[in-house]
Amino acid sequence: MNFFSYVVLGGFSYAAGWAIRTYVLDKQPKPEQPYNLKHPAILAYLGGFFIIMLIVSWLIGRYVLGHASIDLPFIVINSLVATFVYSFGLNPEKARYDVPD
Repeated sequence: MNFFSYVVLGGFSYAAGWAIRTYVLDKQPKPEQPYNLKHPAILAYLGGFFIIMLIVSWLIGRYVLGHASIDLPFIVINSLVATFVYSFGLNPEKARYDVPD
């Protein structure tokens, strides 16, 4: 995979987190504990995305990159980085980036 492929994968990861925050979390009633990266719902979404990315990374390694065996370091690191980028889209703490005066 080249740099552009990783940028596209990061864009999809961020967009997925943003879509969950915008279309799922913002449509629900306000929770007692505000949404942040320690909220149980946010942790569940992060865990689910990590598992999905493990499968996607294995498929990328197998069919795009042609790895004959399971390339565990590639799969784990690719999934961790994608989940990290996903967390920026999912995290509502900085949903509005106000420009200072």
